[in-house]
Amino acid sequence: MRFQDLVYQGNFKGMDPVPDGILGDKILRQRAKSKVLEKVSKEDVLRDQFTVDELNDLNNYLAWNIWDVLVMRATEGVSGMIPRQEYEILAFMHEFYRWPEILEMTTNEVGAQGIIDIGASARREIGTKVNCVHDWCIGAVGFGMGRCGLLALEAIQPQDYVRESNIILKFMQRVLWGKRQDGYILNSQDRYRCKIHEKDILEKLVGQVEYFEPGSEKHDSFVRFNAAAELLSFLDHYDCRLGLGDTGPYELPDGKIMIIRDLFTNEEAFDWSDVCDHENVPHCYTLCLVIDPDKMNLSEIRVNDISTTFTRPKNYIEHIVGGAVFVREKWNTPMDEVYPVKISELDKRLEGIQQATFKLYTKFSRMSRRTLITNGMYVYYIDMILPHLRLAGTYDKACKDYEFWEIDQRVSNYYYDIVKRGFAQATVPQKIFSGEGYLPFPDNVSLSRSKYYWK
Repeated sequence: MRFQDLVYQGNFKGMDPVPDGILGDKILRQRAKSKVLEKVSKEDVLRDQFTVDELNDLNNYLAWNIWDVLVMRATEGVSGMIPRQEYEILAFMHEFYRWPEILEMTTNEVGAQGIIDIGASARREIGTKVNCVHDWCIGAVGFGMGRCGLLALEAIQPQDYVRESNIILKFMQRVLWGKRQDGYILNSQDRYRCKIHEKDILEKLVGQVEYFEPGSEKHDSFVRFNAAAELLSFLDHYDCRLGLGDTGPYELPDGKIMIIRDLFTNEEAFDWSDVCDHENVPHCYTLCLVIDPDKMNLSEIRVNDISTTFTRPKNYIEHIVGGAVFVREKWNTPMDEVYPVKISELDKRLEGIQQATFKLYTKFSRMSRRTLITNGMYVYYIDMILPHLRLAGTYDKACKDYEFWEIDQRVSNYYYDIVKRGFAQATVPQKIFSGEGYLPFPDNVSLSRSKYYWK
């Protein structure tokens, strides 16, 4: 089924355009020269690097996939306060330059199997940022958008950074393969399903669900809390979806479906999150949303690769018939210390969320444009791989030995380039969001071609 009437041309010059959705995924796989977009084995995932054909197939697929998720929510990210387009393009390019050595160091520390295990850990946890949006961002944003942005800026050429690209994409593949364990890596390859949690974990969550009638006081209280926590999670992450993570849909025995939603309301890595600390807001609230598909006449549901649920009809909120809320105080709180909160007790926590949101808006309103752009760049550049470094135990090493929080001088210089000729507002949508600028690697390029070598 299709959500949009738009079609994707991307870099497929001389070929028919591609639609969104399940059909688009099928067409992209048919056009692939390799089998990298089909179900892959553990042996494939453990292999050190991709071939040039595999790199180009991933490049083409991610370019379409990025377009596919963007056209689903074209109005998101419009903020009069936060210069999101500017911080995004700077972060894309910064990630492409800096992540390879940090991800290679992390892989060397824990091994390829260790990276797979990091992905697998999400199967038994809630309130974890090792989720589809963070994992997807490694390849789609760090490699795909980063490389495309630098190509559009004419800072690099298509034959550059082959080895670095391989490192980024291998890391993404291993994490996602470990999380899904069905041979695929992306939700779009599996009809937009992200059903990753183990059966016993799901049973514990379902056991805490409170059922209610739509429009009842309990329903309204649950929906209000979801909306307020979602707003804070977005704001703490500078208006982006790194603060939210959906998995599902999980079919329940009675025919209803459940979405598990993590809302990261307090990320301690960000210095501006101190306002959340002051209001005793935890790292994450996890909500279980039970939806009655019959009452809403559900015809399609997607949990896409940026961890967001879309349905047709569009509004599923009024058809939520059950819910549960769980608290994970810190990112490393053990799962046996994650606890449920009754819906009747949510109003007490709602006040803390609202106060923290107000204080964040107040704090951001006093910041200069340059500070807002820099902070937003850190959200993307740091947070997209922060969960994986934390679990690998390499975050401190990345900070100390690889100057993780420093900004590459080239990217600092690009700050002045992105406002010229409407680069952020015109070139980025034309090249990155349309898919046009994702140029392939030359067929005869060496897999070892690199701008840098490191130990």
